[in-house]
Amino acid sequence: MSQRYQKEIEEILEQANVEGADGKEPGRSRTQESSRPKTPRQPKASRGFRLTAGKVLLAGIVLLLLSPVLGLIGLMEPAAWIGIGLIIASYVIYFTKPRRAVERRWRGQPIEDEPEPNALQRLWRWLTHG
Repeated sequence: MSQRYQKEIEEILEQANVEGADGKEPGRSRTQESSRPKTPRQPKASRGFRLTAGKVLLAGIVLLLLSPVLGLIGLMEPAAWIGIGLIIASYVIYFTKPRRAVERRWRGQPIEDEPEPNALQRLWRWLTHG
């Protein structure tokens, strides 16, 4: 009786090894694999060099840190001033750049907020509704 069980276990292990050698997960059927939706991967579009506030800030800090070294060839003051200017420019870029609006959704439907009423609309509502 134990020989029969051992033979069945060996057969199951052989089948599991064959399935694992295909690169598929053992114990996973084809119906489970095909039912999962596949999303095609799209390569990221090359945007080239983009000047961001973080890059400008980093350049300013690096320039400030290198200004003593550049002082050996007489460029300490200009490097320091340019570094300070780049740091200030990074803050200007950060706060003036338009933000991407995040679309808010509820149960898959976009939510649109009602715009704030202007002074005339508030006055009209106050007069009509008391």
